[in-house]
Amino acid sequence: MAAMALGFLERELRELLADRGHDDLADNAVGAVAFTDDGGTVYVHLLPKEGWPHRAQGRAFVLAWEDYAPGDSERLYCYRWLISEARASLRDNVDMIARWLAGR
Repeated sequence: MAAMALGFLERELRELLADRGHDDLADNAVGAVAFTDDGGTVYVHLLPKEGWPHRAQGRAFVLAWEDYAPGDSERLYCYRWLISEARASLRDNVDMIARWLAGR
């Protein structure tokens, strides 16, 4: 599975967690927010920081996903949509994400 980091979403998640009083998770648990691709679907995943003890490595929190766009002209739209959906998911699910990162 290929991955491409989305640093601006990682920073946004860290800020959202810190604003909710989860500085420890923001600093120690957030690894990457990244596009991942399994050959048929593109995802935006939250991956825990390597070595974070409350989530097994390779586990991911799905923020958004979309099957491959059939035409070349729609691919850019697909990626824009995925980023928009992932950003909305971060904001809407920050408490659930905090619980997930904490292993609850």
